[in-house]
Amino acid sequence: MREVLIPMDFVVLTANDGPECLTLIEGVAPDLFLADISMPGMSGWELVTKLREAGQKAPIIMLSANIGDGGPVAAASQMEDLGHNDTISKPVNIRRLADKLAAHLGLTWVYENDTLPPLPRAEKKPMKSPGKSHVQDLLQLGEIGYVRGIEAKLADLARDAEHRPFTDELTAYVQAFDLAGYMTFLTRLEEERTSDG
Repeated sequence: MREVLIPMDFVVLTANDGPECLTLIEGVAPDLFLADISMPGMSGWELVTKLREAGQKAPIIMLSANIGDGGPVAAASQMEDLGHNDTISKPVNIRRLADKLAAHLGLTWVYENDTLPPLPRAEKKPMKSPGKSHVQDLLQLGEIGYVRGIEAKLADLARDAEHRPFTDELTAYVQAFDLAGYMTFLTRLEEERTSDG
């Protein structure tokens, strides 16, 4: 979550467990909490109760591999009873997280450019796909928003000079934290490779 939120200019405080969270936020009023349901010692549900008892009014989004993403109406009354405001299933979908942050914090996302640049053409640097299996790996890493995994994969591919135009293009998306553009680029590349095929 730090990898996702810090590049988006959020100030992120992290705690390893419930008691550490309660100590960390003494005298602080966070704008939003992301709490894992399963934590050592104190569960996420117990932490939510303690936060509400301490007067914390900020939205609380619960994270778990065992719950579905809560819909806007789905279990609103049940969530209110439990003290949290929303849920996100793990692995966390970055687009889904961004949507929930926007909804709970009243944000409007501003993107560097609304239109995607065209794929680079041979007149400058010929770009060659590194192959279907590598593209599929990169797509899977993008789907779960695993930025470090993407960077490691691109660094590995960049060792081969003929893949550098490809890795440079994708690195630009990752550095701008434009995972939607990254996914569209790879999907478009794969479609073009299949149609040329």
